[in-house]
Amino acid sequence: MAYLSSFDAESPASHVATQLLSQGGVVIDALVPPELMDSVRAEIRSNVDEADEQGSSALWPEGNHTVGGLAAVSSTFVEELLVHPKILEVVDRVLQPQQPMILPRGERDAPLPVTSEKLDDGGTQLVWRSEGAQAHCHHYNVGAAVMLEIGAGRQDHQYLHRENAIYQPFIERIGMPEFIVSTMWAGTDFTPQNGATRVVPGSHKWPEARVAQSTEIAQAVMRKGSVVLWLSRTLHGAAKSTSDRERTGYFASYIVDWLRQEENQYIVVPEDAARSLSKRARQLIGYRSSPSLGWAKGRDADNLLDPGQSGQL
Repeated sequence: MAYLSSFDAESPASHVATQLLSQGGVVIDALVPPELMDSVRAEIRSNVDEADEQGSSALWPEGNHTVGGLAAVSSTFVEELLVHPKILEVVDRVLQPQQPMILPRGERDAPLPVTSEKLDDGGTQLVWRSEGAQAHCHHYNVGAAVMLEIGAGRQDHQYLHRENAIYQPFIERIGMPEFIVSTMWAGTDFTPQNGATRVVPGSHKWPEARVAQSTEIAQAVMRKGSVVLWLSRTLHGAAKSTSDRERTGYFASYIVDWLRQEENQYIVVPEDAARSLSKRARQLIGYRSSPSLGWAKGRDADNLLDPGQSGQL
C-alpha cells in the first residue's frame, strides 16, 4: 500500500515543496480550523441554488455536486484558502515565478535575456538567449476553483488522470518544467469510506502509458481543514464511497501565466465581484499582466482593474 507524506501546519514550506517535487503529492494536516470549512459551505449554499450544484459529466456523474467559480460565491474560500500564505509559498517554490506571491522578489520586471543582432540590411533582430532564463513564468494564476462533492454511496472510482491532460496533445512531447500545482481542501473529513482522493506517488515521473497497480495508489485520508497538493503529471482521482454521507472538497489549481486558465475566471468572476476581493486574490484570478502577456492599454499591470501602464503601448 502506498502512502503520502504528511506535514503539519508549522512545517516549513520549503520542506513541503521539496517532498511535493519528489513524491508528486503531499498532505498538510489541519492547516485551517475545521469551522472555516463550514463557513465556506454556508456561503456557497446562500449564493448558489441547489439546482445549479447538479450536473453530469464523465468526471463527475449524476449524484455528485459541483460548483464552479468559487471566487465569486465564497469570499472565505478566496481569502482563507485560495491565498493561504503556506500554499502560496509552496507554489512559489514549485512554479518558480519571476514575481512570486510570498517569497522575496528579485529585480522587478527584470529584462528578458534578449540581445539584438545587426542584419545585413541595416536592421536588427532580437535573439533569445535561453541560458539567461531562470524563472519558469512571470507569475501564476488560478487554473480552476470549484467545489467537488461526492454523493453518498458513489459506486465507482473516478478514473485516474493527470492535470496536464487538459493541455494534451499540445504539450505532450515538450520538455517543460512543472507548470501546475493543484490543491484539494477537505471540507469534510476525507476517509477511505467516503471517497478520499486517490493519488499515485511518483507517477509524475512515469511514462504516460504506464498503468498504476493497486499497491501504488495512496488515499489522501485527512481531517477536515487539511489539504492535499499534487503536481501536473501526478495521477489522481476521487475514490468510490461506501459512506452514507457526502464528501466535500474544495479544489484550486495554480498555473503558470503563459497557459490559458482551465476555468474562465473572467466569466465566472466578473469585474464587479473581483473588485470586492483582496489585491492578491485579484492577481491570482488573473487581473494582472506580465510585461508581454495579458496586458490592457491604460490598465495597471499589477491590477488591471485600475488605470495605469501595462504592455508596450
